[in-house]
Amino acid sequence: MATQHSLVLGIVSGAYERLREEDSFQAGLYVALAAAVGILVAVILYFTCYTGILKRENERLGKVLGSLKREKETLGKEKEALQKNYEILKSKNERLGKEDSSKVGFCVVVVVGILVAVILWCAYYIACFKRDIKRLTREKEDLQKNYDSLKGKNERLGKEKEDLQKQNVLGIVSGENERLGKGDSFEAGLYFAFAAAVGILLLVILYFACYTGILKRENERLGKEKKALQKNYEILKSKNERLGKEKEDLQKKYETLKQEKEKVEADFKELLRNTNMCVYAVDRDWKKLIEVCVKVTLDPDTASPCLTVSEDGSRVRFTGEGSAEWPSVLGREGFTSGGHYWEVEVGEKGYWVLGVSTHPHEKSIPEKPGEGYWLVRLVKGKTCKAVSQSVDQTLNLEKMCKMWGVYLDHGGGRLSFYNAETRFHIHTLEGSFPGQVYPIFSPGSHDKGPLIINTKVKNV
Repeated sequence: MATQHSLVLGIVSGAYERLREEDSFQAGLYVALAAAVGILVAVILYFTCYTGILKRENERLGKVLGSLKREKETLGKEKEALQKNYEILKSKNERLGKEDSSKVGFCVVVVVGILVAVILWCAYYIACFKRDIKRLTREKEDLQKNYDSLKGKNERLGKEKEDLQKQNVLGIVSGENERLGKGDSFEAGLYFAFAAAVGILLLVILYFACYTGILKRENERLGKEKKALQKNYEILKSKNERLGKEKEDLQKKYETLKQEKEKVEADFKELLRNTNMCVYAVDRDWKKLIEVCVKVTLDPDTASPCLTVSEDGSRVRFTGEGSAEWPSVLGREGFTSGGHYWEVEVGEKGYWVLGVSTHPHEKSIPEKPGEGYWLVRLVKGKTCKAVSQSVDQTLNLEKMCKMWGVYLDHGGGRLSFYNAETRFHIHTLEGSFPGQVYPIFSPGSHDKGPLIINTKVKNV
């Protein structure tokens, strides 16, 4: 019994150990998997943060690089200005150097000329001295010959000569002569050396005096030029300040005039919108209209059955019997942008409609147009109205014109009508043109007169 109990305990303990080992293995596996996931998430976060830091650093370096480029351009401009100043100073120094060199060279030439003159004068004096010595030597020889010839003839002189020789008078005299000759030569050399030294000293003193005077005058001249330049600088500085103030005043006046001009233009546009007054278009404005003149051709496919369009697409007339009030036809050309101008001759007709439309498939104009119509309509030859979705306004015209000009400013949202004969502005409709708009024409249904598109617009 005890053996069976111990066996059961051994089996249970072994199973427990095996289960514990299996749980430890799964737990370790889970821990390893969690650690791997955590490491992967940390690496992803690290690289995300590092990428953001690098991106911000690149943006900062880009801004720094841009500022460095701007500083480089500024330094380049300053370098060019300094280079120009350097060239100016260099040319001025070269000019001054050339002037100084020319003056110093002149002084050197003068000094050299004086020295050459002194040397030539000394050489001439020495040559004259030698010539006198030779002359005296020849005279001595002549005297010696005369003495020898007279020696035999004049015994008294011979005896006196002998007496004088005995007394060494001639030796004393000759020694004295030699001594005097040597003393004279030494003194003459001494005097010549002294004179040469004094002359050279005087020349050096004169040279330095002249050079010092030249430098002094040059310094005085440069000082005067400096003062003059300083005065000019002060004058220019004050002038620049005055011009700067004048520029600021002019800028303020310009801004004021600009604001006044904008205000006047706004008031004028407001006046045009709120009144029916006719305004004459000056040559400049009329020329702008003529420059954007387009050739409008009527499209028979868009015409009402009771209308007849000419073969060249320039005329339309009512030829039906009892049809819609305002049968219409469109132009072939649709406009999506820019400015466009065309002229229509209405003649003496009592009924017609001119304008633009965004309805390419409508073949008649409603009595009360809604969205997509901008028109001017004449009824019974006397009532002229500007009609759109938001406008139904009677135009008080003193005289009905026979040639109408139509100007479409697609981008500006304006459709203007002019008396093409007198160039007077009649009325302007404003609105937003969505997409493509087409010129629209209606000759009415009460008379047979045609509407004629003017293909020969007169220039200014």
